Amino acid sequence: MRAVLVTGLVGIVFLTSAGCGGGGGGASGDLVPVAGNITVDGSPAGNVELRFVPQGDTTGNGGGARTDSTGHYDAMTTRDQKKGLPPGKYKVVASRRLNPDGSPPDPNTPPIESNAVETLPPKYSDPAKTELFLTISPDDKRSFDFALHSIKKK
Repeated sequence: MRAVLVTGLVGIVFLTSAGCGGGGGGASGDLVPVAGNITVDGSPAGNVELRFVPQGDTTGNGGGARTDSTGHYDAMTTRDQKKGLPPGKYKVVASRRLNPDGSPPDPNTPPIESNAVETLPPKYSDPAKTELFLTISPDDKRSFDFALHSIKKK
């Protein structure tokens, strides 16, 4: 009985994974390197989290990136963390949560328990309102840079 159960579970895992597209790549599985620099209010911005959400008939599950202290990022696929993204059109969501003193939040603290607040306006940080879009062609070699502005303090 146990052998039948194990065989059945292995079969289910095999069948469900066989139907999932491999690697999040395009039709040919090719990924285009997507990297660039983010500035906020004219200065290089570290700790900006980017999400690349496929639009239209763009294949794959999208990707993400986080800027380093110099504002540089390299996008990776969501599913298998490979460098680059499939060619296509993407909505880009940019979020930069910082503590009141300007320091980045502790990555081990859940956002709900953190004092960090979003410092970018909804036109970048809200998936329903973002004005950031990107079109990647199969042979793109551009730097995908974004010049953003922070929420103005009242």
